[in-house]
Amino acid sequence: MIMEHRIIETLVDNLAAAVREITGAPPQVAHEPNLAQMGYRPDAVIDLEHEGSSYRLVVEAKRSLFPRDAREAIWQLRNYLAHFDVGGQYVVPVLMAESISPGARQLLRDERVGYFDASGSLFIPASGLYVRVDRPASHKQARSFNNVFAGRRAQALHAVWVLGRDWFGVHQIAERAGVSPATASETLIGIERREWVEVRGAGPSKERRLVNPRALLDAWASYQTSVKPKAVRHFYVRSTTPPDLQRRIDHACEAHDIPYEFAGITAGQIHAPYLSSISQVFCRIPTRSSMNAMLDSIDARPVRDGWNLGVHEVATDDELRFRERTDGFWVADPLQTYLDLLQAGGRAKELAQHLRVEKLES
Repeated sequence: MIMEHRIIETLVDNLAAAVREITGAPPQVAHEPNLAQMGYRPDAVIDLEHEGSSYRLVVEAKRSLFPRDAREAIWQLRNYLAHFDVGGQYVVPVLMAESISPGARQLLRDERVGYFDASGSLFIPASGLYVRVDRPASHKQARSFNNVFAGRRAQALHAVWVLGRDWFGVHQIAERAGVSPATASETLIGIERREWVEVRGAGPSKERRLVNPRALLDAWASYQTSVKPKAVRHFYVRSTTPPDLQRRIDHACEAHDIPYEFAGITAGQIHAPYLSSISQVFCRIPTRSSMNAMLDSIDARPVRDGWNLGVHEVATDDELRFRERTDGFWVADPLQTYLDLLQAGGRAKELAQHLRVEKLES
């Protein structure tokens, strides 16, 4: 997507102001530099003096930057600078965007390429002028970074995780996740830009395969710990142990034809036992009229304190698409369980790390 000229000018002016604040000297800005070679022209050039040395920032603007975009832009800038006579100036390639993902920032720092974004984050890796200013992402930036972890795209991303060790196409992801091919395609384009998958083929036959599961998990975990957990309804079921309660829930849901999955600590203990004991059972159930009848059948009473059953209500059966039948119960798969545990209290985070090692990284 081509950026509007006024957005580029605003970013360049803000970059120049940030440089001026740091160096104390007014930089000279060329919004339309006369530095074209091989049909390529940078979006701006900023010349400045600092402590007796001359610097030239050669700036390329993008709307947003993820690792794949950054890698391509680095090649373009370096190819341009390799044919450019810089004289006695220190020349610093700089990528500028409204938003730059954490992965892209790290790549740019590793490659010693400067960057600037709309939050005011700034990196200049020049000899005698090393600058690094990291500012938190704005709400708009965070939304662009995290859109693959929310809503229907999260369903598609979950399917990528499930199918990820094999090659898959858009329609496989759409079918497995229960989303439209358009949503699946948008999600896959997003994770391709993040370099979590490798690609083969093109057009309708294009396929991908997950090659960086650790980066996917790290990013999803960071997002999950930043958002508010969904509400849990608390119940007390009289005279029962957690294993007995799990069996009663399984039988009652089958009798009322209600899908369910055990979640959180309950699922974590089933997948990768770690805690010596648990006193509460967590399950995820779609909201429907028969849910209350099922809860009545096991004599579950709503309570504030002293509860032993926590119910996460979900809007549709689709949110249980990745559940597994394990030890005679329906259980959230290890990925969903890990994400649940990251938002829980007590020793849940310890169980989350244990589960990650045992089931997600094995």
